[in-house]
Amino acid sequence: MNHRERIEHAIAGKETDRLPYSLWWHFPNKDRMPRRLAELAIHYQEALDLDFIKYMPYGMFSTIDWGTDLKVFEGFGEPPVAANFPIATPEDWDKITPRCGTSGEYAIVLESQRIALKELHCQVPIVQTVFSPLTTALKMAGEETLKKHLVECPEKVHKGLEVITETTKEFALAAVENGAAGGFFATQMASRDRLNETQLNEFMKKYDRVILDAIKDTSWFNVLHIHGSNIYFEELLDYPIQVLNWHDRDDGPSMEEARAKTDRCFCGGLSHKHTLPNGTEEELRAQVQDTWKHNDGKAVIFAPGCVVNPNTSDERLLLVKKLIEETAR
Repeated sequence: MNHRERIEHAIAGKETDRLPYSLWWHFPNKDRMPRRLAELAIHYQEALDLDFIKYMPYGMFSTIDWGTDLKVFEGFGEPPVAANFPIATPEDWDKITPRCGTSGEYAIVLESQRIALKELHCQVPIVQTVFSPLTTALKMAGEETLKKHLVECPEKVHKGLEVITETTKEFALAAVENGAAGGFFATQMASRDRLNETQLNEFMKKYDRVILDAIKDTSWFNVLHIHGSNIYFEELLDYPIQVLNWHDRDDGPSMEEARAKTDRCFCGGLSHKHTLPNGTEEELRAQVQDTWKHNDGKAVIFAPGCVVNPNTSDERLLLVKKLIEETAR
Protein backbone atom coordinates (compact mmCIF):
# COMPACT_ATOMS: atom_id res chain seq x y z
CA MET A 1 0.00 0.00 0.00
CA ASN A 2 1.09 3.58 -0.53
CA HIS A 3 0.60 6.11 2.26
CA ARG A 4 -2.71 7.47 1.02
CA GLU A 5 -4.18 4.00 0.57
CA ARG A 6 -3.13 3.07 4.10
CA ILE A 7 -4.91 6.11 5.55
CA GLU A 8 -7.99 5.58 3.37
CA HIS A 9 -8.27 1.98 4.58
CA ALA A 10 -7.88 3.03 8.20
CA ILE A 11 -10.64 5.63 7.86
CA ALA A 12 -12.91 3.06 6.21
CA GLY A 13 -12.24 0.48 8.92
CA LYS A 14 -10.47 -1.88 6.52
CA GLU A 15 -7.32 -3.91 7.04
CA THR A 16 -3.96 -2.33 6.25
CA ASP A 17 -0.62 -3.93 5.41
CA ARG A 18 0.93 -2.41 8.52
CA LEU A 19 -0.07 -0.03 11.28
CA PRO A 20 -0.41 3.45 9.70
CA TYR A 21 1.37 6.12 11.68
CA SER A 22 2.56 9.69 11.93
CA LEU A 23 4.45 11.97 14.30
CA TRP A 24 4.46 15.75 14.57
CA TRP A 25 6.21 18.52 16.48
CA HIS A 26 6.98 22.21 16.17
CA PHE A 27 10.11 23.71 14.60
CA PRO A 28 10.67 26.82 16.76
CA ASN A 29 12.40 29.73 15.00
CA LYS A 30 12.27 27.83 11.70
CA ASP A 31 8.53 27.55 11.11
CA ARG A 32 7.64 31.11 10.02
CA MET A 33 9.60 30.81 6.76
CA PRO A 34 7.35 29.09 4.22
CA ARG A 35 10.01 27.17 2.31
CA ARG A 36 11.91 26.13 5.41
CA LEU A 37 8.78 24.75 7.07
CA ALA A 38 7.92 22.85 3.87
CA GLU A 39 11.43 21.43 3.64
CA LEU A 40 11.35 20.26 7.24
CA ALA A 41 7.95 18.62 6.80
CA ILE A 42 9.13 16.73 3.73
CA HIS A 43 12.49 15.79 5.23
CA TYR A 44 10.94 14.10 8.25
CA GLN A 45 8.23 12.42 6.24
CA GLU A 46 10.88 10.85 4.03
CA ALA A 47 13.21 9.96 6.91
CA LEU A 48 10.46 8.37 9.02
CA ASP A 49 8.17 7.10 6.22
CA LEU A 50 5.19 8.84 7.80
CA ASP A 51 1.78 7.98 6.38
CA PHE A 52 0.49 11.55 6.61
CA ILE A 53 1.89 14.97 7.39
CA LYS A 54 0.22 16.96 10.12
CA TYR A 55 1.26 20.41 8.96
CA MET A 56 2.91 22.33 11.77
CA PRO A 57 2.75 26.13 11.53
CA TYR A 58 3.62 27.69 14.87
CA GLY A 59 0.80 27.60 17.36
CA MET A 60 0.09 31.34 17.53
CA PHE A 61 -0.36 31.96 13.80
CA SER A 62 -4.15 32.43 14.00
CA THR A 63 -3.81 35.32 16.46
CA ILE A 64 -1.15 37.55 14.89
CA ASP A 65 -3.38 39.52 12.52
CA TRP A 66 -5.50 40.59 15.51
CA GLY A 67 -2.61 42.16 17.36
CA THR A 68 -0.77 39.44 19.26
CA ASP A 69 2.97 40.03 19.63
CA LEU A 70 5.29 37.09 20.17
CA LYS A 71 7.85 36.40 22.82
CA VAL A 72 10.54 34.43 21.01
CA PHE A 73 13.20 32.36 22.74
CA GLU A 74 16.76 31.64 21.67
CA GLY A 75 17.56 28.40 19.92
CA PHE A 76 15.26 25.86 18.35
CA GLY A 77 13.72 24.05 21.29
CA GLU A 78 11.04 26.35 22.70
CA PRO A 79 8.04 27.62 20.70
CA PRO A 80 7.09 31.30 20.89
CA VAL A 81 4.33 32.42 23.24
CA ALA A 82 2.12 35.50 23.43
CA ALA A 83 3.98 38.55 24.69
CA ASN A 84 0.65 40.32 25.18
CA PHE A 85 -3.04 39.49 25.22
CA PRO A 86 -4.96 41.71 22.75
CA ILE A 87 -8.16 40.96 24.66
CA ALA A 88 -8.08 42.24 28.23
CA THR A 89 -11.36 44.14 28.66
CA PRO A 90 -14.88 43.51 27.34
CA GLU A 91 -14.43 46.39 24.89
CA ASP A 92 -11.43 44.65 23.31
CA TRP A 93 -13.74 42.11 21.67
CA ASP A 94 -15.02 44.96 19.48
CA LYS A 95 -11.51 45.26 18.05
CA ILE A 96 -11.76 41.77 16.53
CA THR A 97 -12.64 43.05 13.08
CA PRO A 98 -12.78 40.95 9.89
CA ARG A 99 -9.52 39.65 8.45
CA CYS A 100 -8.91 37.75 5.24
CA GLY A 101 -8.22 34.06 5.79
CA THR A 102 -5.87 33.95 2.81
CA SER A 103 -3.69 36.99 3.61
CA GLY A 104 -1.41 38.12 6.39
CA GLU A 105 -0.15 35.30 8.60
CA TYR A 106 -2.60 32.87 6.99
CA ALA A 107 -0.99 33.50 3.60
CA ILE A 108 2.39 32.41 4.99
CA VAL A 109 0.93 29.08 6.10
CA LEU A 110 -0.88 28.53 2.80
CA GLU A 111 2.27 29.35 0.81
CA SER A 112 4.25 26.84 2.85
CA GLN A 113 1.58 24.20 2.22
CA ARG A 114 1.74 24.96 -1.51
CA ILE A 115 5.49 24.43 -1.58
CA ALA A 116 5.26 21.18 0.37
CA LEU A 117 2.59 19.73 -1.92
CA LYS A 118 4.61 20.72 -4.98
CA GLU A 119 7.80 19.12 -3.65
CA LEU A 120 6.29 15.88 -2.32
CA HIS A 121 7.25 12.92 -4.46
CA CYS A 122 4.83 10.35 -3.08
CA GLN A 123 1.18 9.95 -2.17
CA VAL A 124 1.26 11.44 1.32
CA PRO A 125 -1.83 13.27 2.59
CA ILE A 126 -1.31 16.62 4.30
CA VAL A 127 -3.77 17.75 6.95
CA GLN A 128 -3.54 21.46 7.72
CA THR A 129 -3.72 22.75 11.28
CA VAL A 130 -6.97 24.67 11.86
CA PHE A 131 -7.76 26.04 15.30
CA SER A 132 -11.23 26.09 16.79
CA PRO A 133 -12.39 29.74 17.02
CA LEU A 134 -12.71 29.51 20.80
CA THR A 135 -9.12 28.23 20.98
CA THR A 136 -7.93 31.24 18.98
CA ALA A 137 -9.87 33.41 21.42
CA LEU A 138 -8.17 31.63 24.33
CA LYS A 139 -4.76 32.42 22.86
CA MET A 140 -5.72 36.11 22.54
CA ALA A 141 -7.31 36.55 25.97
CA GLY A 142 -5.76 33.99 28.27
CA GLU A 143 -7.83 31.43 30.17
CA GLU A 144 -8.77 33.56 33.18
CA THR A 145 -10.01 36.51 31.12
CA LEU A 146 -11.82 34.35 28.60
CA LYS A 147 -13.70 32.38 31.24
CA LYS A 148 -14.62 35.62 33.01
CA HIS A 149 -15.92 37.22 29.80
CA LEU A 150 -17.98 34.14 28.88
CA VAL A 151 -20.00 34.86 32.02
CA GLU A 152 -19.90 38.66 32.26
CA CYS A 153 -20.16 39.78 28.62
CA PRO A 154 -21.23 36.82 26.47
CA GLU A 155 -22.63 39.05 23.71
CA LYS A 156 -19.19 40.63 23.25
CA VAL A 157 -17.53 37.22 23.04
CA HIS A 158 -20.09 36.03 20.49
CA LYS A 159 -19.39 39.06 18.32
CA GLY A 160 -15.68 38.30 18.36
CA LEU A 161 -16.18 34.59 17.73
CA GLU A 162 -18.35 35.30 14.71
CA VAL A 163 -15.50 37.26 13.13
CA ILE A 164 -12.86 34.67 14.04
CA THR A 165 -15.06 31.91 12.63
CA GLU A 166 -15.48 33.55 9.23
CA THR A 167 -11.75 34.16 8.91
CA THR A 168 -10.94 30.61 10.00
CA LYS A 169 -13.49 29.18 7.60
CA GLU A 170 -11.92 31.08 4.70
CA PHE A 171 -8.50 29.75 5.67
CA ALA A 172 -9.73 26.15 6.01
CA LEU A 173 -11.53 26.28 2.66
CA ALA A 174 -8.40 27.66 0.97
CA ALA A 175 -6.22 24.94 2.53
CA VAL A 176 -8.48 22.21 1.15
CA GLU A 177 -8.95 23.88 -2.22
CA ASN A 178 -5.17 24.10 -2.52
CA GLY A 179 -4.58 20.42 -1.91
CA ALA A 180 -4.82 19.57 1.78
CA ALA A 181 -6.66 16.31 2.42
CA GLY A 182 -8.47 18.01 5.27
CA GLY A 183 -7.97 19.90 8.48
CA PHE A 184 -6.37 18.90 11.76
CA PHE A 185 -9.04 20.72 13.74
CA ALA A 186 -7.67 21.46 17.19
CA THR A 187 -9.58 22.55 20.26
CA GLN A 188 -7.98 23.35 23.61
CA MET A 189 -11.29 24.26 25.25
CA ALA A 190 -13.24 20.98 25.20
CA SER A 191 -12.47 20.22 28.84
CA ARG A 192 -14.82 20.13 31.80
CA ASP A 193 -12.12 22.07 33.63
CA ARG A 194 -12.63 25.01 31.25
CA LEU A 195 -16.26 24.92 30.10
CA ASN A 196 -19.53 23.60 31.39
CA GLU A 197 -21.70 21.77 28.88
CA THR A 198 -23.93 24.78 28.19
CA GLN A 199 -20.87 26.88 27.38
CA LEU A 200 -19.47 24.07 25.25
CA ASN A 201 -22.54 24.14 23.03
CA GLU A 202 -22.97 27.92 22.99
CA PHE A 203 -19.40 29.13 22.54
CA MET A 204 -17.52 26.22 20.98
CA LYS A 205 -19.60 23.68 19.10
CA LYS A 206 -21.77 26.32 17.44
CA TYR A 207 -18.76 27.93 15.75
CA ASP A 208 -16.74 24.76 15.15
CA ARG A 209 -19.56 23.32 13.09
CA VAL A 210 -19.59 26.34 10.76
CA ILE A 211 -16.01 25.56 9.73
CA LEU A 212 -16.28 21.78 9.64
CA ASP A 213 -19.55 21.87 7.69
CA ALA A 214 -17.92 24.22 5.17
CA ILE A 215 -15.13 21.74 4.28
CA LYS A 216 -16.83 18.39 4.81
CA ASP A 217 -17.87 17.92 1.17
CA THR A 218 -14.50 18.84 -0.37
CA SER A 219 -12.18 17.00 2.03
CA TRP A 220 -11.77 13.37 3.03
CA PHE A 221 -9.37 13.30 5.97
CA ASN A 222 -10.41 15.60 8.81
CA VAL A 223 -8.98 14.99 12.27
CA LEU A 224 -10.50 16.34 15.47
CA HIS A 225 -7.83 16.92 18.13
CA ILE A 226 -9.31 17.21 21.62
CA HIS A 227 -6.58 18.69 23.77
CA GLY A 228 -6.10 18.25 27.49
CA SER A 229 -7.57 16.22 30.32
CA ASN A 230 -11.11 15.67 31.61
CA ILE A 231 -12.29 16.16 28.05
CA TYR A 232 -15.71 16.14 26.46
CA PHE A 233 -15.62 13.11 24.16
CA GLU A 234 -19.09 11.75 23.47
CA GLU A 235 -20.35 15.33 23.19
CA LEU A 236 -18.18 15.90 20.09
CA LEU A 237 -18.98 12.70 18.23
CA ASP A 238 -21.51 14.57 16.08
CA TYR A 239 -18.70 16.56 14.42
CA PRO A 240 -18.38 15.79 10.67
CA ILE A 241 -14.84 14.40 10.87
CA GLN A 242 -13.25 11.08 9.97
CA VAL A 243 -10.59 10.68 12.67
CA LEU A 244 -10.34 11.37 16.42
CA ASN A 245 -7.09 12.29 18.21
CA TRP A 246 -6.75 12.95 21.95
CA HIS A 247 -4.38 12.20 24.87
CA ASP A 248 -5.60 8.62 25.10
CA ARG A 249 -2.50 7.25 26.88
CA ASP A 250 -1.69 10.21 29.09
CA ASP A 251 -5.07 11.70 30.08
CA GLY A 252 -7.78 9.35 28.79
CA PRO A 253 -10.24 8.07 27.95
CA SER A 254 -8.39 4.99 26.76
CA MET A 255 -8.95 3.69 23.24
CA GLU A 256 -10.75 0.70 24.73
CA GLU A 257 -13.20 3.01 26.52
CA ALA A 258 -13.61 5.18 23.43
CA ARG A 259 -14.21 2.20 21.14
CA ALA A 260 -17.32 1.35 23.12
CA LYS A 261 -18.73 4.73 22.08
CA THR A 262 -17.79 5.00 18.39
CA ASP A 263 -16.43 3.04 15.45
CA ARG A 264 -14.67 6.17 14.10
CA CYS A 265 -11.00 5.87 13.16
CA PHE A 266 -8.69 6.66 16.08
CA CYS A 267 -5.35 8.45 15.85
CA GLY A 268 -3.20 7.85 18.91
CA GLY A 269 -1.77 5.07 21.05
CA LEU A 270 1.56 6.75 21.83
CA SER A 271 2.23 8.47 25.15
CA HIS A 272 3.81 11.76 24.09
CA LYS A 273 4.37 12.85 27.70
CA HIS A 274 6.08 9.78 29.10
CA THR A 275 6.81 6.78 26.92
CA LEU A 276 8.13 8.52 23.80
CA PRO A 277 10.64 10.74 25.62
CA ASN A 278 11.56 8.41 28.49
CA GLY A 279 10.26 4.89 27.91
CA THR A 280 12.32 1.83 27.11
CA GLU A 281 12.28 0.20 23.71
CA GLU A 282 10.10 -2.55 25.13
CA GLU A 283 7.60 -0.03 26.50
CA LEU A 284 7.40 1.69 23.12
CA ARG A 285 7.02 -1.66 21.38
CA ALA A 286 4.21 -2.58 23.74
CA GLN A 287 2.28 0.59 22.85
CA VAL A 288 2.68 -0.05 19.11
CA GLN A 289 1.57 -3.67 19.40
CA ASP A 290 -1.24 -2.90 21.83
CA THR A 291 -2.64 -0.23 19.50
CA TRP A 292 -2.51 -2.65 16.57
CA LYS A 293 -3.96 -5.69 18.33
CA HIS A 294 -6.72 -4.06 20.36
CA ASN A 295 -8.14 -2.43 17.26
CA ASP A 296 -7.83 -5.66 15.21
CA GLY A 297 -5.52 -3.82 12.81
CA LYS A 298 -8.39 -1.62 11.63
CA ALA A 299 -9.68 1.94 12.09
CA VAL A 300 -6.55 3.14 13.84
CA ILE A 301 -3.51 5.30 13.08
CA PHE A 302 -0.60 5.20 15.51
CA ALA A 303 0.37 8.70 16.63
CA PRO A 304 1.06 10.82 19.69
CA GLY A 305 -1.87 12.13 21.70
CA CYS A 306 -0.49 15.62 21.17
CA VAL A 307 2.55 17.42 19.83
CA VAL A 308 5.92 15.75 20.42
CA ASN A 309 8.55 17.69 22.35
CA PRO A 310 10.72 19.41 19.69
CA ASN A 311 13.85 18.38 21.61
CA THR A 312 13.10 14.68 21.01
CA SER A 313 16.12 13.08 19.37
CA ASP A 314 16.09 11.66 15.87
CA GLU A 315 17.15 8.34 17.41
CA ARG A 316 13.89 8.13 19.37
CA LEU A 317 11.84 8.99 16.30
CA LEU A 318 13.67 6.40 14.20
CA LEU A 319 13.00 3.83 16.92
CA VAL A 320 9.25 4.40 16.47
CA LYS A 321 9.69 3.87 12.72
CA LYS A 322 11.51 0.59 13.37
CA LEU A 323 8.78 -0.64 15.70
CA ILE A 324 6.07 0.31 13.20
CA GLU A 325 7.86 -1.69 10.51
CA GLU A 326 7.80 -4.72 12.82
CA THR A 327 3.98 -4.73 12.73
CA ALA A 328 4.17 -5.47 9.01
CA ARG A 329 6.06 -8.65 9.71
